[in-house]
Amino acid sequence: MATYDAAITRALDAQEDLKDHPEHCSADPARLATVGRARGQQVRIYRDADTFGLYTVSEVRPEAVDTVVRMGRSGRERLGTDTEFPGVVDSRVPRSRLSEYRAQAEGELVERLTDDGGQSRLIAIAPHGGDIEPHTDDQAERVATRLAARSVSSWRCKGWKPGGGAFDRWHITSVDLDEACFPRLARLMPRGFTHAVAFHGFGEDEILIGGTALPTLKEELREKIEAAIGPGIRVRVATPADKFGGDNPCNIVNRLTAGGTGGIQIEQSLQARDDHWCKIADAVADVYDALL
Repeated sequence: MATYDAAITRALDAQEDLKDHPEHCSADPARLATVGRARGQQVRIYRDADTFGLYTVSEVRPEAVDTVVRMGRSGRERLGTDTEFPGVVDSRVPRSRLSEYRAQAEGELVERLTDDGGQSRLIAIAPHGGDIEPHTDDQAERVATRLAARSVSSWRCKGWKPGGGAFDRWHITSVDLDEACFPRLARLMPRGFTHAVAFHGFGEDEILIGGTALPTLKEELREKIEAAIGPGIRVRVATPADKFGGDNPCNIVNRLTAGGTGGIQIEQSLQARDDHWCKIADAVADVYDALL
């Protein structure tokens, strides 16, 4: 862990990305390097000991005062203010030595990995587990447990915040996740899995199956999930026009696969996760069990 005192300042007019993205900030590159971070990586930004969040440094720019960190209004509002304020930049991302009990009590983020160190057939992941997108980590763990005989891997991040607000504190979009900030994820990146499946939650009233994997696999997953949960929640395959289609090559589920072509992203409504998380996970496990 390394930190520096910072001046959290408004984005410039030309910084359209910052103005439109609550998870992004900019920083002076030389100052950022003093804490071992660079453009595209994640940092914590503290307003005070109890008010902080995870951000992606989407832009670096030399600043006359090198402690300046810039955000759009929505980025500052994540920390409870629309004004500028003194803060702290912290290179630490997960605190994975914590037990989950302590992490929940302290409103922390932990990284978990189940892996035999070698298999490259399938990994199930949940980048936003815990209370960030509830039950997604349960699903990734369930798939790995169901397919334990095949040594299937599972990577999860789990975040909490007492009183609510874990999403606002910890969510980083999957396109931005940088393995340099997640040590256990970094171990997996060179392997090139044949298949990877990511469990997510979103605000739509449906289940959306996307990613870069073959359309035939997506359709098979759609049919299995639909049969498992019964009527009441729409299940569909994403189209290129879908915002949450998961087909960006930079998406972590795609980057984990060999050639970037084996990723499946499953976005699920809260109702789907609350009522059917286990059935959905079992349906996914059944599809991959036959495939492997």
